[in-house]
Amino acid sequence: MKNLINYRISFSDAIDHYCDVIIEVNCVPDEPVFFSMPVWTPGSYLVRDYAGKIHNVSASSSGVSKRIEKISKNTWRVEPGNSDSITFAYRVYCNELTVRTSEVNESHAFLNSSGVFMFVRGRQHLPCALSVELPKSWHKISTGLEKAGSNRFSAANYDEFIDCPLEIGNHNVLEFNIRNIPHRICITGTGNYDSGQLVSDFRKIAETQIRFFGNTIPYKHYTYIVHLVEKGGGGLEHLNSFVVQFPRLNFTDAKAYRKFLGLVSHEYFHLWNVKRIRPVALGPFDYDKENYTQSLWIAEGWTSYYDNVFLVRAGLISPEEYLEMLGHEYNDIMRFTGRFRQALRESSFDTWIKFYKKDENSNNTQISYYTKGALVAALLNIEIMTSTDCRKSLDDVMKQLYKDYLENPAVGYTEDRVKEIAESVCGKNLNAFWKKYLDGTDEIPIRQYLSKCGIAVKDVNEHASCSLDAETKSENGRLLITKLFEGGSGYSAGLSSGDEIIAIDGYRVDEELMKKILSGKKKGDEINVLTARKGMTKLIKVILKAPLPKFSLSLKPALSPKESKLLDKWLRG
Repeated sequence: MKNLINYRISFSDAIDHYCDVIIEVNCVPDEPVFFSMPVWTPGSYLVRDYAGKIHNVSASSSGVSKRIEKISKNTWRVEPGNSDSITFAYRVYCNELTVRTSEVNESHAFLNSSGVFMFVRGRQHLPCALSVELPKSWHKISTGLEKAGSNRFSAANYDEFIDCPLEIGNHNVLEFNIRNIPHRICITGTGNYDSGQLVSDFRKIAETQIRFFGNTIPYKHYTYIVHLVEKGGGGLEHLNSFVVQFPRLNFTDAKAYRKFLGLVSHEYFHLWNVKRIRPVALGPFDYDKENYTQSLWIAEGWTSYYDNVFLVRAGLISPEEYLEMLGHEYNDIMRFTGRFRQALRESSFDTWIKFYKKDENSNNTQISYYTKGALVAALLNIEIMTSTDCRKSLDDVMKQLYKDYLENPAVGYTEDRVKEIAESVCGKNLNAFWKKYLDGTDEIPIRQYLSKCGIAVKDVNEHASCSLDAETKSENGRLLITKLFEGGSGYSAGLSSGDEIIAIDGYRVDEELMKKILSGKKKGDEINVLTARKGMTKLIKVILKAPLPKFSLSLKPALSPKESKLLDKWLRG
């Protein structure tokens, strides 16, 4: 046990959603030992205070209890007395199945390790060993950790240890090899998936991205953890694994499945972009507080740009299907005024207080570094291609960043270095580009840039019926406004999120009738909306405007040779 942190986990009360963790560590007599739970998980930039799920904390040595004191929200101090080792134990309540949290029940355990395993302060650099005590009815453990024996695993240090979530139970495991390196798709839950199709598609994505980075495979084995759920989704990257969620019966929905493959491509691409090519601020991690960076527009934005590009390059979607997917990112940014309120680099820095805490006004005041990052990446790619007559592209910037990593894996990149590489590849100064689209809130000329590649942008709402430009929901027979978009009719008239719409022009309405009434109106018409706000009724006059735009992207009927060359360089590499 010397110079090693030993962890044990068991599930005697799995039906009640508990797991039991024991940490064994050597110590110096009379010197206190500090055990801490991370407050966040790398890749998901929100303080989640996992220590709130901790119960029954105790410490002992050779069966004798030791004095323990909680000294902060996530740290416990243990006094070893004259002992030279400590056994620290606690329970974790796990009843939230997301990619960032944990679930334990009678059928399985999914452990997001940063929310389950504490670290020993000052010893995060030491090797870690994990022993898993399986309930009799469970037979499988899937994780990126190195196997060290029967139900035993190891990691070089704490960072590596908690960067490997665990799926434990009786899940389905699909396997394939790339250059004799095992890849395991671990599927929890039932669904209408085709096993052969999943293996084929996952393999194509992996092989395409591996080729992109010079046929280097930066792992000994890879674990895909897939949770099939009733509804919802999302993903989280790890060092040699990822976790994703997908609705269990959506595999036969072509559009939904394409979106799922985009998620798979996104999280897999993080193997390079984030887990190896990383901003200087993202490692080594401070697990006690936020780790601020202005570079998530690269870490996540560029990954969002490449995820669906690789689906085209892998032959899994057509260029037309790619443009449909790109259209979602286009609309996420270009329909709303948030793009004029928050700069791209600022959105990265503020992710801890804004991105994961969106409210009804978020579209009007902020942008996503994922989607705007992807659009700005497309702009930069087209800028490079047009400046070099398609000899170079954003691909060359990404590959140089990986070369930088290989030369010095311990050091992350700075934004100055990213700009230096981009300018070298582009062959021109990019100060204005950076000032406008990264540091500023200038309108991004995405339509003009896309046109160079033979891509047309159309406002499909140009002749659409009038609306309040609001999102609504029906709740207990009431029609409630959940969002209002700046520039729209409802926002301009003073309607508010939370308002109940009772009647329009004297007619009591539900969602369907409201749409019928508005469909007969034209720009400039006035309507009277009877609302209830915090228990008081109010009549609001609304002068209808043209509906906010909604965009579709498509290839022009006939592309010029130059347009074809740019588009082919973009999508084929």
